[in-house]
Amino acid sequence: MKKHVGLRSRLAATAAVSVLAGGSVVFGASPAAAAACGASLSVSTAGASAAWDVACDAGHIRVVGWVKDTDNDGQCARVRVEYANGDKWYSPRACPKGTKVSFGSPWSSTRSQIINAYLYEFDV
Repeated sequence: MKKHVGLRSRLAATAAVSVLAGGSVVFGASPAAAAACGASLSVSTAGASAAWDVACDAGHIRVVGWVKDTDNDGQCARVRVEYANGDKWYSPRACPKGTKVSFGSPWSSTRSQIINAYLYEFDV
């Protein structure tokens, strides 16, 4: 149970940014970063950091970026992408401390040009 509580607290600590179609940035309390086509986001937790771009092409959307473990706490870092159609994808894990992993999620043919992406840490 401790693993779940740690994950929730880490998710709650994640910076949240919603990028709207008009290009404005709104900070919120959600652990997710909702982003539209062309958005570039950078987020961090106490033990991880990540940055990604949202790419769109011919009605498809994907996330391309990197994730890094920044703390020697026995946890790994990962990015979770949620598409509007309900599909989820997880980046490769980054650990131990100092490990940085590049990733590119698969293209989704969802009609929505918005995705939700989360940076989180988990026990290994």
